[in-house]
Amino acid sequence: MTKKQTILVTGASGMLGSKICTILAQKGFYVLAVYNSNQEFVPSAKNIEKLNIDITKKIQISGLKNIDTIIHCAAVTDVNFCELNKDICGKVNVDGTKNLINLAKLSDAKFIYISTPMVFSGKKGGYKEDDKTSPPNYYGQTKVLAEKLVLKYKKGLVIRTNPIGKRPLGAHPSFMQWFVDMAANNRSFGLFTDVTINPVSTATLSNILAELIIHFEPGILHIGSRDIVNKAKIWDEVLKYFPNYSGKVTRVSVNKTHTGKIASRPHQTWLKVEKAQKLGYKMPAWKDEINQVIKDIVN
Repeated sequence: MTKKQTILVTGASGMLGSKICTILAQKGFYVLAVYNSNQEFVPSAKNIEKLNIDITKKIQISGLKNIDTIIHCAAVTDVNFCELNKDICGKVNVDGTKNLINLAKLSDAKFIYISTPMVFSGKKGGYKEDDKTSPPNYYGQTKVLAEKLVLKYKKGLVIRTNPIGKRPLGAHPSFMQWFVDMAANNRSFGLFTDVTINPVSTATLSNILAELIIHFEPGILHIGSRDIVNKAKIWDEVLKYFPNYSGKVTRVSVNKTHTGKIASRPHQTWLKVEKAQKLGYKMPAWKDEINQVIKDIVN
């Protein structure tokens, strides 16, 4: 990196966005950390400048003309909220993406969009980059619409991924933090056994994104672990850190676990990652990623 590149990261107060900001700043990038609320969750460090921006509105360009790359993480992700609040979901996930692409065009900036396996039906898993999308819920539909906008931009890259990690202290816990809380406090709960993913930690993903900025190619890329796991096995891995757990776990289908909820939830959300591997990016093992996150939470 011959000059300090300026990277704008949206969703900087979230689980992935905050980690991306931290790691890019450590690597010498200048980071514009964009948040809409919860400034206290945005990391404070050298090379990080915090910006309060509502991406659903036309973005003021003053001071934002020399951006090298935009990494767009911000989204409404609660699938039930999206199903019940389609206007809000659409404004953030689709209109917000459109506004940011317009910002990218002003600087001829690269645009990296963080998407989701929920653009697929989730009936079979093992999705490749060129497989047909078929989202099972409104959240997935908005992500497909946003992907199409990104791919029309000459410097647009869509990253589909299953990130896992630790949210900032005081924020709503991630599912990994929820697992650890269940185990640490001997809580009983229903554990679904039929949701399969290939997770990647926010730290690993952030490091790969740093490489992608330098070796940028537009298109679609799947990032995740090279092997797959269901969430029941992830719980078994968490229990290794809490051998005295005394709660009761009832293993059930995700359909029963989410009875009465609005949005349809896919079962097989794992992605093929051979394209990323052929490009030279090392895809980790799921067990290594899970243990990395657990250690980060318990320590």
